[in-house]
Amino acid sequence: MSTRKPVAARDSARKTTPASGRVIALRAGLCWLVVLVAGGAAAVGFVSTSSVASAAGLLFGLLLAALATSAVFMFSGRGWFLVGGFLLTAFYLVCVGVTAVGYLAANGDRYRAVAVSSECHHVKGGTACSARVNRPDGTLLAEDLSVKSRMKPGETVDVVEDRAGIVATHRADELDPEALPVDLGWLGASAALLAGLFGWSAWLGFRKPLPIARGRGSRR
Repeated sequence: MSTRKPVAARDSARKTTPASGRVIALRAGLCWLVVLVAGGAAAVGFVSTSSVASAAGLLFGLLLAALATSAVFMFSGRGWFLVGGFLLTAFYLVCVGVTAVGYLAANGDRYRAVAVSSECHHVKGGTACSARVNRPDGTLLAEDLSVKSRMKPGETVDVVEDRAGIVATHRADELDPEALPVDLGWLGASAALLAGLFGWSAWLGFRKPLPIARGRGSRR
């Protein structure tokens, strides 16, 4: 009887070539850009006029933070990058939201609105009040305005409205028009910290990879 020699598995004979430093750097840079763009959209959605967009922005922001954390962990292989990735991504999202509100304070339309109706309801830690208000031309503001206390019809309140209709309208006393440069500084710092995090994780993964545990002995 003729015996056939076992055919060597091609997959086992192949050697996995590690990615070059340029490829790893491009991947890290692409992930950083995705976090900046997608995170910016999520944060702006969270402070927008739409309650649906606010909820979606919050959920997408949390998902993005988890994905960014997974990316830096895959690049570096170090578990302590999990905490840093989540915290820095969350910090960037907060900075985008604060900067959007700061832009509203510096460039929004300021006017005195007239209350049409108002209501208050109990929340944890106190009472929350809102009011429906008219613009000076008599048109009704689309969203409810958060106010300090119940307003009587005809009472006025100074507000700041976004011309583009993206950021929610705020009371004028809640905003600081001179805070925008500081907000932009924090936004730039958060983006730079994220860039450093992705760059550091990519460098560790390429220059100082963790030792890979060897599998079981090969068959003879």
